[in-house]
Amino acid sequence: MANETILVTGATGQVGRRLVPKLLNWREPGDEIRVLVRSAEAAERFAALGARTVVGDLTDAADRKRALDGAALVVNSAATFRGEGVTAADMYAVNRDAAVALARESAQAGVRRFVQVSTNLVYGPGVGRPAREDDELRASGTSEAEQRSAYPVSKREAEEQLRELSAQSGLDIVALRLSFVYGEGDPHIENILARFDYGLRAAHEVLAMVHHADVAQGVHRALRATRSGASYTAYNISGDGASTIFELFDLVGRQLDLDAAAGKSVEDPWFGIPDTTRAYRDLGFRPIYPTAKTAWRDGAL
Repeated sequence: MANETILVTGATGQVGRRLVPKLLNWREPGDEIRVLVRSAEAAERFAALGARTVVGDLTDAADRKRALDGAALVVNSAATFRGEGVTAADMYAVNRDAAVALARESAQAGVRRFVQVSTNLVYGPGVGRPAREDDELRASGTSEAEQRSAYPVSKREAEEQLRELSAQSGLDIVALRLSFVYGEGDPHIENILARFDYGLRAAHEVLAMVHHADVAQGVHRALRATRSGASYTAYNISGDGASTIFELFDLVGRQLDLDAAAGKSVEDPWFGIPDTTRAYRDLGFRPIYPTAKTAWRDGAL
């Protein structure tokens, strides 16, 4: 459909700042890419790229209403993750409460499709095989004050509430469960390696990963896919092969202490490993960068 407004939230985050320029390049004639950002400076940057901007906060109902005015499609890529000064309450406020409120208001505003950018961490512990979209979501934590578990649990609870909302309101909701996101200068690999205790992780432990180019591809395909009837559908978005901890250290030019890591076992070899069959079948998704090594080879890290 032409002449549609696509609202993107979280445009200044690691995913959003790489996603928006691609959506601008891929838009249909007459389409508008609108972003909700929190500062005038950010609005100026995105306006220079060709996006329409709304300055406001996702957690504010009036700002959400202004951003949704006339929108046909919504991509909610906003998320709050662990970081300096970030509390568990912050993560629940953005990742769950604001996401669900935005979807509810999208249904009321006549939005045609709502794409929720989620995470494969919602699955929780492995089940002895790659996780499939119809598996139970088992990410858990002791309380909302538990910062370490707040991100996956807030994302899980958001999905559970969005599923209920879709059934009640008829809003077509697509949840994209991303693997570990990297590429295009994102410091995510360096950051996670810095959190690994040297020698306390097995060198052969694996991490399923998805490049920013493939995140954007997944979002674009989710927006444009022909679907029969409104429903809630989740898709795993990931590369084709997981990378070992050793490979990740090697890719960024760092040394893993192999002597200290020797003999360490992997407690849950299936944790975070997704099955992408549904995305391949329904969306035509094909990773541009099947592995992190491929991205390194092409200078796309």
